[in-house]
Amino acid sequence: MQDMNARSYIRVYAMTISQRVDRYLKGENISYDTVNHPPSHSSVQSAIAAQVPLHSLAKAIILKDTASSNYLMAVIPASCRLPLKQVSDLTDTNLKLASENDINQHFPDCQVGAIPPFGKPYNMEVIWDNRLGRIPDVYMEAGDHQTLIHLNQTSFQKTVEDELHEELSSLNNL
Repeated sequence: MQDMNARSYIRVYAMTISQRVDRYLKGENISYDTVNHPPSHSSVQSAIAAQVPLHSLAKAIILKDTASSNYLMAVIPASCRLPLKQVSDLTDTNLKLASENDINQHFPDCQVGAIPPFGKPYNMEVIWDNRLGRIPDVYMEAGDHQTLIHLNQTSFQKTVEDELHEELSSLNNL
């Protein structure tokens, strides 16, 4: 019986990528591959489990404008922190972190905490950190806690063309 439960776990949680993200990347002819890793529940754990540098892992932080209720996705290296006031000033908005409920409604094909940093498939504007444009390979959550998407810099640039970018984040001491 133990073996059957293990197989069920593998079947349900095998390497997956958000359906919207997969359609978006394929529809835009953006080359990518995936990296499977043991289950993780934080950016740091994902980087360690997948054996990728923390500064190469892009994480999405979903923000909500308190005045308009519009959402913004900030994409920064997992090794960094997002200065919320700086992003609010850059976008001339009053931003706060989106609630878990808001995030679940906007990303129904993703597990909580595994949001892929692509705004276009979710009709969400993006602001991304310039640090991500200076590394050869960028990794990111695919929508579950066991898979990362890997893009080379050329492919990454295709996903963020026409998106606002800036020196956004401050380094964490990780």
